[in-house]
Amino acid sequence: MKSIKKGGLSRRLSIGVAGAKGGLGLLQAKAGSLLLPKDQQQAHNDKALEREAKRFVEHLGELKGAYVKIGQMLALYGEHILPVQVTSALHTLESSTTPLDWGVMRPVLVSELGQEVVSAMMIDQQALAAASLSQVHKARFDLTKANFTQNADDESAICIKIQYPEIANAIEDDFKNMMQMLALARWVKSGRQMESLTKELKHYLVRETNYRYELETASKVGDLLRGDNRYQVPHYYEKACTKKVLTMEYVDGVDVTDPSVQSLSQKRRNALAESMLELFFKEAFEWRLMQTDPNFGNYRISIDNHSDNDKLVLLDFGAVHELSESFSKALQVAIMAAQEGDTPSLVEGLIALNCLRQSDSEAVKKSFAEFCQFILEPFKNSFEGVPSFAIDGDVYHWKASRLLKRAGRVGSQGMLVKGFTVPPSEFMLMVRKLTGVFTFVSALGAKTKSAHLLNAYREIKEEN
Repeated sequence: MKSIKKGGLSRRLSIGVAGAKGGLGLLQAKAGSLLLPKDQQQAHNDKALEREAKRFVEHLGELKGAYVKIGQMLALYGEHILPVQVTSALHTLESSTTPLDWGVMRPVLVSELGQEVVSAMMIDQQALAAASLSQVHKARFDLTKANFTQNADDESAICIKIQYPEIANAIEDDFKNMMQMLALARWVKSGRQMESLTKELKHYLVRETNYRYELETASKVGDLLRGDNRYQVPHYYEKACTKKVLTMEYVDGVDVTDPSVQSLSQKRRNALAESMLELFFKEAFEWRLMQTDPNFGNYRISIDNHSDNDKLVLLDFGAVHELSESFSKALQVAIMAAQEGDTPSLVEGLIALNCLRQSDSEAVKKSFAEFCQFILEPFKNSFEGVPSFAIDGDVYHWKASRLLKRAGRVGSQGMLVKGFTVPPSEFMLMVRKLTGVFTFVSALGAKTKSAHLLNAYREIKEEN
């Protein structure tokens, strides 16, 4: 791809036309449904909405940039205010995309680092990877010129993450255009809840385009994991990093779905799964720093061909969210209560998390508590009552359990309870993280006992 359609008017017209087409398509479908028997009209309209939503999402993918990221965010946070057909279509938006031509990206690099620094890098002009906001190029330092950094002391490969031109400046307009489009297509109604959601998502996205923040959080996580050989955080060359460019060491690794990972022994795959699960609890309970974009592309697996010391390589720290101390403590109370099946304590924890209110009906409290207990099924001290297909001997079979699919049905039923309100964004971030972690562990085909990961924190809590 040569460039992103980045002109404000051009992008506005493009998304506006998509919204108008979607709205017109639905109106035509509704008009046509009037000719059908009443018992067939709703199904006809639902199918039309699904069709128009898919067309719209395809258009978002073509526009790239902030629109794709906004769509991905709405897929998660908009479930309570958008039609299910729309959020289902938004879930298909891929993070990976077609890279831009090097001729478009090089000026960004020169503008950020300067010609002297760029000339000290031997850069592969074919992108190694491309996402919604940036793309990555593999390179090496030219040691005869790389005097700008003390770390350029060998011929190791590096990665340069370059933000797409003008993406950060388009966020405000893109958010406004997207919300107007959704209203034009009559897929969402404006209101206080929608305004609050838009404001929070915009804040998260603006932060993700600030690579200084990403560099800072990567450094923090790297320090926290130093000495733990189960994890690896790439080294960043700070003098070659700016608000729009990150330069880091290249770490060889493969995706969790790669055949080389899938062919590892059950023991080694279980160890990787436990590392991922333990990382979640470290983030939530100890560090209060949570990577809230847990897609597979942000984690690689470095396979040790000489021993069984495989590592999780952690990438992309732009979506790291700092949890408040009160939230972290309440989350710990709620999770431990859910594990024990202690409904009263769980409800109190959910109230402290602002997921429930004291004034909520017993039906709402019971429904939310049951969902939380359900999602923590893999961490039970006893698998009594857990479906037989989720158990393999005395261990939990993550892939066979179909946990997230079952949890989705339970959650949907809970949303229908009268009085249900949308949980706060901080809680939704945690749900997004947990969903990604569980998907990763399921992809490993892990078969584990995981209760001890939580029990260790309970013991620490009791000692204090």
